[in-house]
Amino acid sequence: MNKILDFLNRITPEYLLLGTFAILIVTGTLLLMTPDFTTHGITAINALFTSTSAACVTGLIVVDTPHAFTFWGQLVILMLIQIGGLGVMTLTTFFAVLSGRRITLRDRIIVASTLNVNRYGGIIRLLVAVVRYTFLIESAGAMILFFKFYQYFPHRPWYALWQSIFHSVSAFCNAGFSLFSNNLENFTNDPLINITIMALIVLGGLGFVVLSEIDFNNRPRWKKFSLTTKVVLSTTAFLIVSGFAILMAVNYSYLHTKMGVGTIAWISLFQAVTPRTAGFDTYPISHLPVASQLVIIVLMFIGGSPGSTAGGIKTTTFATILLRTVGFFRGKDEFGFLGKRISHSSFRKSVSVFFLSLFTILSGLFMLTLTDPNMAFKSLLFEVFSAFGTVGLDLGVSSSLSSAGKFIIVLMMYVGRMGIVTVFAIFLKRRITHYSYPNEDIMIG
Repeated sequence: MNKILDFLNRITPEYLLLGTFAILIVTGTLLLMTPDFTTHGITAINALFTSTSAACVTGLIVVDTPHAFTFWGQLVILMLIQIGGLGVMTLTTFFAVLSGRRITLRDRIIVASTLNVNRYGGIIRLLVAVVRYTFLIESAGAMILFFKFYQYFPHRPWYALWQSIFHSVSAFCNAGFSLFSNNLENFTNDPLINITIMALIVLGGLGFVVLSEIDFNNRPRWKKFSLTTKVVLSTTAFLIVSGFAILMAVNYSYLHTKMGVGTIAWISLFQAVTPRTAGFDTYPISHLPVASQLVIIVLMFIGGSPGSTAGGIKTTTFATILLRTVGFFRGKDEFGFLGKRISHSSFRKSVSVFFLSLFTILSGLFMLTLTDPNMAFKSLLFEVFSAFGTVGLDLGVSSSLSSAGKFIIVLMMYVGRMGIVTVFAIFLKRRITHYSYPNEDIMIG
């Protein structure tokens, strides 16, 4: 036993994070393969795919969730979503705090790594706030959804309650799993369900540090927010508004003969929010014009914010690169936002995350073209971006992929959820150098 404890104490936070999620996925796979958890059985690769999609809060499916799984199977999926959204070590440490166990510095470092926080002071207070906000927001979302679902299923109150809880947790954790075979396409024009799901997605995608700074118990004050929070809120608003405007214009030109302006507006607004990486849909993505699908791919690649349940390269990465690019064309050596200078180390990290993410996505796409050469390239491209961004939207090809293709998507979801920096930090050991080379300009552009 002592040898096991010594081994665990020597594991770096990166390895521990990767290992705990791998164990969670394997455990979920084994549970989903249990006969009582499925209606007609499930293959190992489909169970692995579903478990990974749930634990990595993605939402891509290869079997119809409400019909392939019994209540107990759906409960396992919900637990995987909740644990995967918060992080295994986050919940473990939280229960350790409740039990009164002393929290060591190593525990704080692990939690900070899980929450993507660069500080250790006050990390336990943040941890408690994270869990508290999660369950408060999910409970509020479930109550609002129950009010509406009960109107749709008045003779099945327990069914309406289960649907409400499942969709609230799935939305806040940005998972995109639904207990309706056609996702949320039956509620395209329902304002309450649309607004509630979108609000849960946005709150889950803001990041726990941002939520703790907003502090819903007190009146939020913009001036007191950190630069990270200001960048996150500003970029989130920009992406939603600009995404809606572009999608509305494109969708209207394509769908105005099939439905009214109000319906197109609801569809476009929902599609501007859900790629941030929830994966719900109120209208089939495959029925949209290619231009709209391209906009969704861009939004999936950007994703949510650091320290959240969302995936993608993150809003802060996108904002940093965008601000630096604008600053370059304005002839500025330094760049900032709202009177604060963004460090060059943040810019270097952002560029690294951007290109490593793009490299990973293109590698996954290349392998898919080898394993599934008969699939449409556009569908495979969309699938890879969705998997890496842990979004869950697809063009209807997930279940048709070969076993090898499904395994590639499993790896993409896993890497996307763990974070590109965490994964590559294991293979590319950082070395501190005490020298520098002489400068010389090269021709660019």
